[in-house]
Amino acid sequence: MTPLNDSDVPQRSRVSFLSTEMTEAKQIGVRGLSCYGFRMMDGSFLYGPVALFPKSVLSWRVHTPEDIMPRSLSLFAMLEPKIDILIIGAGDKKNIDKVRAQIAPFLREHSIGLEISDTEDAIATFNFLNSEGRYIAAGLYPPDDLIITDAEYGRAMNLLRAWDTVEEHPLFWGLDDSINQAEDLVKKIWSGGDFEKLRDKVNNI
Repeated sequence: MTPLNDSDVPQRSRVSFLSTEMTEAKQIGVRGLSCYGFRMMDGSFLYGPVALFPKSVLSWRVHTPEDIMPRSLSLFAMLEPKIDILIIGAGDKKNIDKVRAQIAPFLREHSIGLEISDTEDAIATFNFLNSEGRYIAAGLYPPDDLIITDAEYGRAMNLLRAWDTVEEHPLFWGLDDSINQAEDLVKKIWSGGDFEKLRDKVNNI
C-alpha cells in the first residue's frame, strides 16, 4: 500500500457496512478488501476474484483484469430471472475503460445493465443495491495496488499501542490461562480442602 498526501487522493472509506435488516436477511455483503481478496460481512475471507449474488458468493475464475470478457460473464447472462444490473469491480481505475470496451456490447445484447468502477467503489455499490433488494450480481477483481491517504495511514497507526501500555505483556499472552487450567486440574485430583492445605504448605516453604 502506498500512502499519498490528501491533495493527491480524496479520502474514502475502505469499509462498507450493511444495514441491520440486510444482515438479518443473510444477504451477502463485503466489508473490506486487500490485494489478495475480500473480507465478507460474516468475517470470512475469500481469496482472489469473486462473483457475488444477493445471498451467495462463488469464486470467479479470472486471472487478470484482461480476462474480464464475455466468456467470463456467461454465468451472469444465464441467470433466470435476468439480473437488473451487473456490477464489475475492475481492480484499479486504470483497467476500467479497457474492461468496459470488452464487455459492454455483450451485456447490452443480453439487456443487462452495467455498472463498472474500481473495486473499492464497486463494493459500496453492490452493498447498497443489495440492501435495497435489487436483483443484482457483481464480479470483483482485487486491486493490484491499494492507495491510502496520509489521514487513513495516521488513523491506522493510532490503533497501534506500545507493548508497555497494553494490559498484558505480549510475550505472556495466554500464560495466565494455562496456569489457571493447570490449577483446575490439580483441584480435580485433590479434593477441595486438601488442595488448599497443600497450596498453603507450598507457599510457606
